[in-house]
Amino acid sequence: MKAAILLLAALSLSACATSDAHLHDYGYYLANKRANHTTSAQFAHCRGYGCKYVDKVSLAEDDWAEIDAFFDPSPETPAEERERLRHAIGWFERRVGAITGTDEDVHGTFYKLGGRQQDCVDESTNTTIYLAVLDERGHLNHHRIRKPQMRPPFIGGGRWPHQTAVITETATGTQYAVDSWFHDNGAEPEIVLLSEWNKGWRPRLPSHSQRD
Repeated sequence: MKAAILLLAALSLSACATSDAHLHDYGYYLANKRANHTTSAQFAHCRGYGCKYVDKVSLAEDDWAEIDAFFDPSPETPAEERERLRHAIGWFERRVGAITGTDEDVHGTFYKLGGRQQDCVDESTNTTIYLAVLDERGHLNHHRIRKPQMRPPFIGGGRWPHQTAVITETATGTQYAVDSWFHDNGAEPEIVLLSEWNKGWRPRLPSHSQRD
């Protein structure tokens, strides 16, 4: 039992904490995870806890047509763009999950282990990649992408470090967490003020349905 607890602690500290404080933007962050060179022709996808495995994914033209349709017509406000981003990222998770086998991924970190599961580092890295691809396709007009950010353990009752993707509203400089870790694969991510997320924010879910 003691060995199992130590293993879980090691997984968490190695996977959900990030050591890239010296990195200045999300491009350097992705390179550090072996997940750079992200374009709509081919992009990286992390799984297995802490980006242990990095797959290369290519989508069909029909897939891109579905993605582009989320942003047609273009959102007129930042809030509308964030809502479209939620829909698009959920779509990415479902489609890419079917390709990489991560469609079986469950929320949180410790419910299920294995190479097809994802922790908060995998989730936040993949969300950043999806955002980068959407930006390349001209769909981020009200936001900029930032590198993922981590909050320390014990904040808001969390027992482990936790990491999220981040975007900044260009007009105001307000930062938002884009966090898909709270839900099973394919669900739309939570987009909330980063200042609230840093205080330990989490969605109101049944107590048995989330662990960190």
